[in-house]
Amino acid sequence: MSIKIAFTTNKGGLDDKVAERFGRAKTFTIVEIDNEGNILSIDVIENPGAEAASGAGIKAVQKLVDMGINIVVGPSPGPNAYMALQQAGIKLYILPGLEVRKALSKIIGELSK
Repeated sequence: MSIKIAFTTNKGGLDDKVAERFGRAKTFTIVEIDNEGNILSIDVIENPGAEAASGAGIKAVQKLVDMGINIVVGPSPGPNAYMALQQAGIKLYILPGLEVRKALSKIIGELSK
């Protein structure tokens, strides 16, 4: 079984930093790992909430739910997005400003405990 992790990013990729804004992050870097923490795939997708007039966080969460994301790494989201993540059963790690590669290592370390 694999785990899909979405990182809020602006450019995307492992060398980018976790974005400081949740709903308005330009992209999500999606990393799929196996049970041992090995990377299976890395994709960068546009965040549909980035340009939304309102409800940016909810639009972002809906996209992540549709993609089957298990974990989100980013800044603290607004209350509506936070509630939507909880209702979808998506675990949240708040690590804004950290390089995606380092944040991924932290998450893998947590999952292996």
